Amino acid sequence: MTATLDHPAFGPVQKVDLGLLVLPLPDQPFAACDGPTHHRVSAHETLIDADENTRGWYRWLLGHHVTFCIWRLMSESLGAVLAGRAEAADTVARLYDAYSALLLYAGSCTPAVYDSVIRSRMRARHPAFSGTWARDYREVLVRLAAVAPAPGTPLKESLKLNRLAHMSMAARLVPSGGSLLRDAGRDAHQAPTVEESDLLDSFFLTGRRSVCSREFVEQLHHRTRAVLTDLEHQPLEVRYDRAALDDLQARITTHIAFPAQAAEAILTEGTDNRG
Repeated sequence: MTATLDHPAFGPVQKVDLGLLVLPLPDQPFAACDGPTHHRVSAHETLIDADENTRGWYRWLLGHHVTFCIWRLMSESLGAVLAGRAEAADTVARLYDAYSALLLYAGSCTPAVYDSVIRSRMRARHPAFSGTWARDYREVLVRLAAVAPAPGTPLKESLKLNRLAHMSMAARLVPSGGSLLRDAGRDAHQAPTVEESDLLDSFFLTGRRSVCSREFVEQLHHRTRAVLTDLEHQPLEVRYDRAALDDLQARITTHIAFPAQAAEAILTEGTDNRG
């Protein structure tokens, strides 16, 4: 599936073809791995030379693909915590740090590129388009509330860092401070409809069906490799002048690589933790 939307109001981008990310719904377990998987890497999955519009769009889509996979791993690890394996909370903390690093990666374009290339496309899909419609993260929040991490724990500190990364990135990209959801007059606490969650999946080239855990891991590995290759050729240039974010960015490749390195162990530890 090709992520191009041609409209004179949008900033122009070259062809960006990441392929469809395929995930089970958050409340569904992985399928049994009965045979080989057939995940193919698109020839356009890694950009070496690209204009700033194309790179901004590419990083937004690719960063969200890896993030969606991380949210599923978070859900699995939080399920392990709720099942009595308290040590899994440290894994969730590291996954949150990877998520924070991907926020910086996905949102590394200029405010002008974000407005003309990314925000304009989201608004065209729906005037109240919001990341809060992401069904995988909503599942994470439900489980996180049940875990209730204590102050001072690694998980609590990672949650604080994630909020700092999210707020800092949003403030840089949208200086006016208004989200599409808020500008549309929607209550941020209002649960999205199934149609809105489907719309977000579609926008981010994500399909839903039964998936073998091996296929999931392969998809995550391919996309993580694409992010790391992109960063190797074009390191992040944005600086936030906050010690915690500077440290996160200094070790960004280590953080982003962790979920793919840990995925198989997370998914094979005990049960699928769907309860």
